[in-house]
Amino acid sequence: MEIIEEMKDRTRMPYKMICKALQLPVGSFNRWRHRVRENLVLIKRPGPKKVQPFDCSVLDAEIRSLDHGRKRSAGTTELYRRHHFELSRRELARMVEQVRQDLVADHRRHLRRIEWVTPGVVWAMDGTQYDMGLTGKIYLCNMQDLGSRYKLLPLAGGGYPVGEQIAEHLGENIDRYGAPLVLKRDNEGTMNHADVNEVLKESFVLSLNSPRDYAPYNGAIEESQRELKECLQEKLALAMSDPLNHIAAYAESAVNDLNHRSRPCLNDRTSCQVFFQVGIKPTFTRRKRREIYDSIMEKVERILSAIKQSGQTIRESAWRIAVESWLRSRGYIRPHITTKVSPNFPSFLSHE
Repeated sequence: MEIIEEMKDRTRMPYKMICKALQLPVGSFNRWRHRVRENLVLIKRPGPKKVQPFDCSVLDAEIRSLDHGRKRSAGTTELYRRHHFELSRRELARMVEQVRQDLVADHRRHLRRIEWVTPGVVWAMDGTQYDMGLTGKIYLCNMQDLGSRYKLLPLAGGGYPVGEQIAEHLGENIDRYGAPLVLKRDNEGTMNHADVNEVLKESFVLSLNSPRDYAPYNGAIEESQRELKECLQEKLALAMSDPLNHIAAYAESAVNDLNHRSRPCLNDRTSCQVFFQVGIKPTFTRRKRREIYDSIMEKVERILSAIKQSGQTIRESAWRIAVESWLRSRGYIRPHITTKVSPNFPSFLSHE
């Protein structure tokens, strides 16, 4: 630095030209000048910086306090800003991922699992899509009887089905197999189309919608979707021509294979054997269905009166609890490891 300043005084040359003559990067010189003005060490020892010591237990507590979802954790950017002198972004991401996996696993251990005991009582319905790569996507509307795992004929095609199509397909399955007492579904628009609701109303079928933004509530049909996609993928891999033109036939073939697969949960019987077993499915007349609806509505009003709360979300939760309570009291379902009923609802109302 002294040599450069001396040359500057003698020659009046710009610093840039002096640095060039000395083969010294201008950036390094400017950085040195800044450090001299700030009374900092002129040249730092090479190598990685020493990290500041930190308490792992404190960091772990901060990570656990983040807003964790199943795949994302909100607040990690701000957490990294506070600890970036202590660990790298990659190390923090790894720690957050591990904590998130632990929390999700713990949550799953405490989830309620429902055993669907009787065929013909509850169906589930859900839509999904299957990516066929360059060929495009296909859309499936899958329906399943939960008591037997029997998959009804799916609605399959290259375009997403509209509400009228789903309503027509649901009506055809009801005409073919008989109406269930309850239909489980999520809150997606086409599944709740006015025409779909009209089909349910005409057949006196009770709707049991999932809590909003809580897909695990309808976990049985989610698992059914996974099975159907895997089986469909195997069949499409052997297709000799454009499968999109015959996707309904491939989907029906996949469903047929799955319905004739023996299952340990059914005592090694097939879904087809259980679903069509004579005398096992209960019969619900229109009069009986009306009586059941009235009984469930009385339960809903008692719940709302007990908690002294109102609102659409609370009423929907009360309806779910009342329906499940009725099904449980008749032996149609058996809950296991229940500590929660549904999100946003008091757990003390889960049993009665």
